[in-house]
Amino acid sequence: MKKIMTDRTENASNGLEVVERLYDAFARGDAAGIMAQLHDELDWNEAENFMLSDRNPYRTPAAVADGVFRRLATDVRDYEATPTEIFDAGDVIVALGRSKGIIVATGKPFDAQYVHIWRVKSGKIIGFQQVIDTLNVWQAQQSA
Repeated sequence: MKKIMTDRTENASNGLEVVERLYDAFARGDAAGIMAQLHDELDWNEAENFMLSDRNPYRTPAAVADGVFRRLATDVRDYEATPTEIFDAGDVIVALGRSKGIIVATGKPFDAQYVHIWRVKSGKIIGFQQVIDTLNVWQAQQSA
């Protein structure tokens, strides 16, 4: 269960709602729902030294679909990215969580802590920065 931390007293911000819709769509495997949250022009960055960082920055929803989500679906079995806490700072949303899966090439699991920093403008995600335990994922990628 995720906890939402906010310094606001009113209802959830537009940015928070957008990010929650994206995580919910991801959990359901709803590609169209994920893509609907992305702005046409993005600044999407996977963590340095992460297996998907070779194409940073991803600038369009199509680039994210192909370079991130397609590769995750192909290279990682049972993948999930589950937030445990979400911090609402208006147009910037920070999520803490765990990224889990099994690397198809090695059959090894990983369970890596992450921080996702989302930037939202006019109801769409315009920016993403991931920070993740790349060592944990790298170890699962190793054959020996």
